[in-house]
Amino acid sequence: MKHGASIGVLFAFAACVGKPAPHGDYAADPALLAEVKRAIAELGPGTRAAIWLSPPRGEPLLAINADEPMPVASAIKVGYLVELFASLPDGLDLPLPNAAAMLANEKHPAVAHFSPTQRATAEKALGNASVRRIGEAMITGKGVDNATYNLAANLVTAHFGGPTWLEAKLHARDPAWQGLHVRRYMLADRKVNGDNTATARSLAAVHSDLARAAVPGVAARTVAAARAILARPADAAGLAVFAKGGSLDSDPITRVEAGWHEGPDHVLVHVVMLAQDNLPPTDRSTAGQRLGNAARSIEAMLVKGR
Repeated sequence: MKHGASIGVLFAFAACVGKPAPHGDYAADPALLAEVKRAIAELGPGTRAAIWLSPPRGEPLLAINADEPMPVASAIKVGYLVELFASLPDGLDLPLPNAAAMLANEKHPAVAHFSPTQRATAEKALGNASVRRIGEAMITGKGVDNATYNLAANLVTAHFGGPTWLEAKLHARDPAWQGLHVRRYMLADRKVNGDNTATARSLAAVHSDLARAAVPGVAARTVAAARAILARPADAAGLAVFAKGGSLDSDPITRVEAGWHEGPDHVLVHVVMLAQDNLPPTDRSTAGQRLGNAARSIEAMLVKGR
């Protein structure tokens, strides 16, 4: 089947199953809602926020602007990881096909906006790396620099034929994932083709499926491999933590914290998305740190004592 026909089938399938119906803001605990809104207000005018807290695929315990598209930065890579592993379930410990050739091709849109030195560094680290290792580098950045961390994600995007094709795969995976939008390769200009975005609800759906170890159409062992890469150190309460955040310091400055906290008798999925646009130069240098601190603080509010 030709690419054009294939992508049409994927989009048609996604459209026919339909997206979940949007809902307004909600809080089971008004005190928590007030606390979170105070934290957002303290970031100043022009701050955009989207928040989600729920059991995996359950009704929200707290939702703020949950259906508003927000810049998602590297937090969208959790979906990339699922699709990568699902596409090569028996090849996780084999090299990603064509990775070295792609990194060496200075004209390929996945790598053209990186310097020759950056591409050479990435080729050394990833050119013959296993699919599992590329997933790890893309999600955690372990053992690689920032350019290689993002080039790993671009290898995954190119593996599917580019942003449009990867988006179609995500949308076909589950109706609840249709709030994810892939419009550009990582670190490509955010204005040329539009930014990568997600709604808090859709990002929560991806993490919910991983938290339940039940991703539609993906084998259990493949889901387990993805979960292992998302694992982080336990939180202060001793709960297991699985997460993928994201940050960007160009307009709009963006910070995202998303994942789940897992205890013996309950699991909580959280998404915190913050963005600020058009800040004066005097505020830009500290905005990323302030948003990052606020995102982590709000995450702690959401899961504390629950």
